[in-house]
Amino acid sequence: MRWKEDSLSTKSLYQVSTRQSSSLRRRVTSVVCTMISLLVVSEVGCRAFRGTPTNKPLVSARQLSLRGADALQRDRYSDAELLFSQALAQSPLDERAHWGYATTLWSRGDKEQATYHMSEALRLSGKNPEYAIRLGEMYLESGKNEQAKQIALDVLSVNRNHAQAWALLGDTHRASSETPDALECYHRALLIRSDYPRVQLSIAELYRTTRRPERSLSTLDHMADLHPEVSDQPEHMLQRGLTFADLNRPQEATMLLAKASERLPPELWQRQIQVAETQYRLGELVQARITLGRVLAEHSMDAEVLRVKGTLDESFAKLAATSPILPSPGVSNRASMNSGDTSSSPLGAGGRGYGVSEVISPGGVPPANFFLGGAGPSSSYTSGSGQFADEAGNATRSIPGNPVSTPKDRQFRR
Repeated sequence: MRWKEDSLSTKSLYQVSTRQSSSLRRRVTSVVCTMISLLVVSEVGCRAFRGTPTNKPLVSARQLSLRGADALQRDRYSDAELLFSQALAQSPLDERAHWGYATTLWSRGDKEQATYHMSEALRLSGKNPEYAIRLGEMYLESGKNEQAKQIALDVLSVNRNHAQAWALLGDTHRASSETPDALECYHRALLIRSDYPRVQLSIAELYRTTRRPERSLSTLDHMADLHPEVSDQPEHMLQRGLTFADLNRPQEATMLLAKASERLPPELWQRQIQVAETQYRLGELVQARITLGRVLAEHSMDAEVLRVKGTLDESFAKLAATSPILPSPGVSNRASMNSGDTSSSPLGAGGRGYGVSEVISPGGVPPANFFLGGAGPSSSYTSGSGQFADEAGNATRSIPGNPVSTPKDRQFRR
């Protein structure tokens, strides 16, 4: 019995010892894990406190780029170009510097370098769709239609709901005279972004050029309903005036085209040619001459400008040769007035009339400044209103049977 009691006592002591040892091991393990965790946290904390190594030139470049972007928003392009060039000198890895520098280069006509820097911005940004669309627009304006189309398709392959990509794709189809495809892309863009003025103007112009002026006018009216201020924009005035001309509403067309011509920016000089041709078609020869005069100095050798100028010159010459107010050969209206003979005056006896002979050289050939401006006196006749006008477009005299139109009347009509 005593042996059994000793055995039981030894067993109990062993079990107690085992439990204590196990508990001690757990405590030691817990302490070790806690220490390891503290070491890891302290190391991370120290690194965060010390800061990671930075690319100081890149940071400096980005600061300059921010200043350049601010200058761009203020339309200070010279300052912006300088800041972006300094940013690229600091680090060529700043995509915003490439984007801004491309923007300023494009504004002053250096299209090749602008396209290069925009492509660099796209590459460094990891295919930023905003940079991609702008690069595509540059390609399109440079005549690289296929490259622009590919960029639009690349953006759409990632995001089918990118309205600007659909608009760019529509522009490429339009440049290729693929009107149905262009309209489809434009409408896809409007489904995504219903208020998209640039696309709406493009749709209106396509409807007009495909002989659907009613739908063109409806699109333009919808734009004006959404944003009344758009009615004062030159591009909207232009499209509306051209549409009214196609709808045989000459008074509204004449008024809007004259306003659009006055407000169109210089870079849209080809639109001025379009306005002049439409004014000529409406019979407003004086207004057509004034419109063309706005681009003649800078683009005097352009083939389209020369063609329209030649058409106007020929029309004025024919009009002068067939005008019923021309005096008899060798006798001018001014000579008859000085002699007191007013029987040949267009206004009858006692009237004060002026003939085309005052500004047309002998033989019925007008001087060079008769049509498109120049030194010396110049007047011209517009068959649409039956009046003469000076270089400013102010009425000065009239054809018999037509009332004289004063500058105040012309302002009222506008």
